[in-house]
Amino acid sequence: MSRGALLFAFNSSKVDYYAMAEYTAKRINHFLNIPVSIITNKDSIPNTTNYKFDNVITMSADDSNFFRDTVWFNKGRYQAYDLTPYDETLLMDVDYMVNSDRLLKVFEVMSDYACHESTAFMMVPDAAYELLGPNSFPILWATIIGFRKTKKSEHLFQCMKMVQQNYNHYANIYGFVPEIYRNDYSLTIAHRILNGHYPCIDEILPWNLMHIGLKTKVYPNFKDPLNTEFTIVYDNWKRNKIKKEYITIKDIDFHVINKDIFREIIT
Repeated sequence: MSRGALLFAFNSSKVDYYAMAEYTAKRINHFLNIPVSIITNKDSIPNTTNYKFDNVITMSADDSNFFRDTVWFNKGRYQAYDLTPYDETLLMDVDYMVNSDRLLKVFEVMSDYACHESTAFMMVPDAAYELLGPNSFPILWATIIGFRKTKKSEHLFQCMKMVQQNYNHYANIYGFVPEIYRNDYSLTIAHRILNGHYPCIDEILPWNLMHIGLKTKVYPNFKDPLNTEFTIVYDNWKRNKIKKEYITIKDIDFHVINKDIFREIIT
């Protein structure tokens, strides 16, 4: 049975997602010891590269989604089920810092598919849930989705396609703003549809997705030969002044929300 990771990376005018994907793929190879395939478009592939993906799958980029006045190429994630070359897949965002072998646990705990519901922010101790709408239920995060080639997983991605194609309709039902398409929302709604609109914990990963917030800086320790140690600097506003708080972490995975911060790490 084949097992591997799958990344989507389409460059925008401001962000080189392909370079981010190469960096993330190297860390996946190192810490998880599994191959990595990428889904991208021809315009994003550089002329020269020092990394070879297991598979490079090209498709057209959907440029109909915008975030902060820039095209955000995050549509079409539902095609992961049909395009993955693996029987068991870790579908990952390219801004996820793999820093341990913890994601191998995803293959152990999932039956059909698995993803995160609860989150925590580095430097903020309490876990948090983001709601789909003001009076709705917690969202699921598409940052990490593990799935097997099963009928239920296939139906999940088919439902995600349906939600993407009818996004305004579901925004009206659940009360969220439809201007920006989010895979997190499509995943959440598709999961609910598959489970009869009832909460189901069978597909929820039993640990928090760790975020690095927008006001947080990350500095790798270049003296660490395995590059597993990072210093986190948090700008905490107190009494109209910024108080910098520091913590050093090691062997902890984290998701970098701010793409500029991630780019600073890899350059």
